[in-house]
Amino acid sequence: MHRSRMVRPLAMFTILTFVFLFATWSRAGALESPPDLSSIAYAVYDADYGYLILEKNAHQRRSIASITKVMTLLIAVELVEEGQLALDGKVTASARAASRDGTQINLKAGDTFTIEELLYATALVSANDAAVALAEHVAGSEEDFTRLMNAKAQELGLGDTHYVDCTGLLSIFSNNYSTAYDQARLLQVALGHRLLASILATPDYVLQSQGRKITNSHPLLDLEGVEGGKTGATTPAGHTLITSCVRHGKRLILVVLGARSREVRNDENKTLLEWAFGNLRTLISTEEVLARVTVPDGVDHQINAVLAKEFSLVVTDEGDLQFATETVISPDIRAPVDRGDRVGELVVSRGDQEFTRLELVAQQSTGLATWLRRIFNGLGRIFGRGE
Repeated sequence: MHRSRMVRPLAMFTILTFVFLFATWSRAGALESPPDLSSIAYAVYDADYGYLILEKNAHQRRSIASITKVMTLLIAVELVEEGQLALDGKVTASARAASRDGTQINLKAGDTFTIEELLYATALVSANDAAVALAEHVAGSEEDFTRLMNAKAQELGLGDTHYVDCTGLLSIFSNNYSTAYDQARLLQVALGHRLLASILATPDYVLQSQGRKITNSHPLLDLEGVEGGKTGATTPAGHTLITSCVRHGKRLILVVLGARSREVRNDENKTLLEWAFGNLRTLISTEEVLARVTVPDGVDHQINAVLAKEFSLVVTDEGDLQFATETVISPDIRAPVDRGDRVGELVVSRGDQEFTRLELVAQQSTGLATWLRRIFNGLGRIFGRGE
């Protein structure tokens, strides 16, 4: 069903929309069934519209290993953005940071690094010693830093997440846990920070303080559209991986927890990625005219409203195509209007719940009409011309 406010929609919009949806599906081929995976928990998350597409135990609290460091990085990057930390600021590593087990850059107590170096070491090679050095510099101690982590989790509404360290070495048995769903949402937020997104996507980085290059350990970084993410592995957590990927303008986040090996983790994350983008369908393109917008003082009396970005979803069955839409046109639109200017929004609902709101923009430009033309346009509206 389609409704419009402030302007009459194009005739037969509902019928045309559903013909378009099924025609697109036909051209794209048959839908693939969801894969059968062995990992204990996983999630395929639509980062554009904020919902789970496919999941298994996605809300189950589990140890997540070094995926924990996404929150560590987010806390530090936000402080950089706020001007409280400088990327070239110096950090002297403590003996406690140097003694941290697991993956390391083998820093020594008294070694000096920049904030930037510690961020890259934490993200790219999952260095536990670098993460602790960063946490101690920010908050004075790792314990105090985890308070910042938990406060941020609460602020973001991550109700099934709790941290007791900044590395993920500790497990759910130490009250250190999260879920596939919460971690997908967290990465969605993290990628909204340009610096952090850039760090996670970096293939390699030179640690000037150690005179060597480190390489991003994310195993899928070479695949089309992959923006990076975070790896992890401990005995309680199993093998974990979180990945963000953008193809055809659509961002998906994939989380795998509790895989039995690194190879299984990597393969299953890739399988989910290929399944999801294989089932990606465009429901409304940016070329489809959704409404005619009256511009009373424009050279052109009416212009077309189209989506600024195509409405596309990963489709699992026919039910995913059942939407109602309503155009809401901004009041008092006045010339001049340039192509791409916002003119309203398309409200998309599924059942009785609002699903999302999409920006409507002008498909063409119109300049300001002469006073004589505006009078003519006004008479046309009075007598129903062009409506």
